[in-house]
Amino acid sequence: MENTTDIQQQTDNFAHQERPEFLKIISILSFVACGLMILVYTIGSATLGISAETISGVWDKVLETQPQLENVDPVQFFREVGKLCVYNLIANIASLVGVILMWRLNKIGFYIYVVAELITNFLSLNLGLAPSETQTYGSIIFSVLIDMVFIIMYAVNLKHMHSSNSVKS
Repeated sequence: MENTTDIQQQTDNFAHQERPEFLKIISILSFVACGLMILVYTIGSATLGISAETISGVWDKVLETQPQLENVDPVQFFREVGKLCVYNLIANIASLVGVILMWRLNKIGFYIYVVAELITNFLSLNLGLAPSETQTYGSIIFSVLIDMVFIIMYAVNLKHMHSSNSVKS
């Protein structure tokens, strides 16, 4: 039993020593970004629990800041926002799992991360929450570019990662 623990500890130490600085930096940045997005989408998911009376009470204030939502059903709007937040929450948790696996130098984490980031970018397209003439695509383009830069930076580090079924000795 002691020998197995020693081998596992040596394997873990070898993997940690081999992690390049560049991978450490982008992983830490991704940990922070995923954590913040998970927090934001968790709070946003709470809109699913808001009652119709509460929504009616705050809708006038929403219309003061967003007059283009005048013809939108407020209850439906909040439900759609809540569902979108839940979907983004799940995708960001998957993205975090991918980053954790890449931190452990597991190559499958890269693919999980890429798929999760592509899903979050797809979800960021306005899925009918507001009239199409009010959509702005600048923030969507910016987030897609940032995600592509991170995907490329992680792809550069793929050579330092191993398959999940291969064991380093």
